[in-house]
Amino acid sequence: MSPPRLLVSRAARPYLSPRYRHLTRRHASTAPIPPKQQSFYQRYRSPLTWSSIGIGLGLILGGVATNFIAPPPMPQQGTHEDNVLIADLNKRIDEEFKVKVLRGKCLGVSKQLKGQEGGWVEIVPPITAPGIDGKAEGVGLLPFHDRLVDALQGAKGLGVERVFWDRDEKRLVAIAWFGGALSGWPGVTHGGLLAIAMQEKLALAGSLADGGDRNVNSAVKPQRLPGTGNHATLQAPTAMPDEPAQMSIDYVKPTYANNFYVIRAQPAWASPDDVRLPIQEHEWFAVLETMDGKPCVKATAKFSPRSELERVEEKVKEAVGGWSYSEFKKWMWPSRQEETLGEAAG
Repeated sequence: MSPPRLLVSRAARPYLSPRYRHLTRRHASTAPIPPKQQSFYQRYRSPLTWSSIGIGLGLILGGVATNFIAPPPMPQQGTHEDNVLIADLNKRIDEEFKVKVLRGKCLGVSKQLKGQEGGWVEIVPPITAPGIDGKAEGVGLLPFHDRLVDALQGAKGLGVERVFWDRDEKRLVAIAWFGGALSGWPGVTHGGLLAIAMQEKLALAGSLADGGDRNVNSAVKPQRLPGTGNHATLQAPTAMPDEPAQMSIDYVKPTYANNFYVIRAQPAWASPDDVRLPIQEHEWFAVLETMDGKPCVKATAKFSPRSELERVEEKVKEAVGGWSYSEFKKWMWPSRQEETLGEAAG
C-alpha cells in the first residue's frame, strides 16, 4: 500500500481515548493464573523456627544443669561413699564450737574444784558390736545413734548427732545433721520429720528427768582445755521413752537440709516465755534453731501422769491453785502430819 493510502486509512479510523482503551482491556476475557501451592514449612516457617530454637536451648540448658550444676545423688546407706561422708560429718560436728563448749561443761571443772559433781553429761548410747564377718549393721559407723537415727542413717538422712543433758536444770541440747534426702523442693526439710525429731528429744528429756540419768560415768581429773580428754558420759535409757500425750508444734521459718541444727528441750515451767501454769515434770518446751541461734521450729509437749498418785496430785493442783498433794495434806491435817513425823523420828 502506498504511503498516501495508508495515511488516509489511518485518518479514517475512529479515535479511541486512553481511558476507553483501558476499559476495553479490563473487560477482555483472559484466563486467571492459578496461585502457587505453598508447602507446610513455607506456611508455618516462623512458628517452627522459634519452636526448634526453644527446644534446642532447653535441652542444652537441661543437660548442663544435670551434669554440671546439680549435685550428684547421695550414696546409699552402708556404701563406701556413704562411710566416707559419715566420717567427714563426724569430724565436722566434733569441730563445732557448740559441741566443744558443751563437752567442756561435761568436764565440770569448776564444780570438781569445789568437790561437787558436774551437772552436764553427754548421752552416748552403746554402739552395736560387729558380726562375725565384721560387716553387721551398726558396726560403729556412728558414735551416736538412737531409734530415729537408726531408721534414717546415712549422710543423706540423720547422719550424726551429739546429745547433752544437764542434770541440774533438766535441760537437753542436741546438735543434729539433716541430710538432703529428708527434704523436698526447694531443699526444705519435711515438717513431719521435724515433728518426729522434736517428739523424740522431748521423750528422751522426759525419761531422763524421771530418773533415767542415774548411771553416770563421772569425769576424770579436770583438763586444762575445755573439751579435751575424757568427760562425763551417760548411757541412754534402754527402755522405750514414753511419748507425749499432747504435742503442739509451730513452724517459724523453713529448715533447710544439709545443715547442722540445735534442738533444745527444757521443762515448760523453766521457760521465761511461758506464761502458763503447767504441771511440773509433765509439760516440756522444745525449739529447733540454726547454729547461730535463729529459731525454726517450736514445740510444746505434755506427758501423762505416770502413776495414780501423780494424777491425784495434778487434780489437787488444779483445784487448790498450784499446791502439791503433800502441801495440801499438810494444810488439811497439820496435827496428824506432825504426830506421824514425831513417831517416825522417835
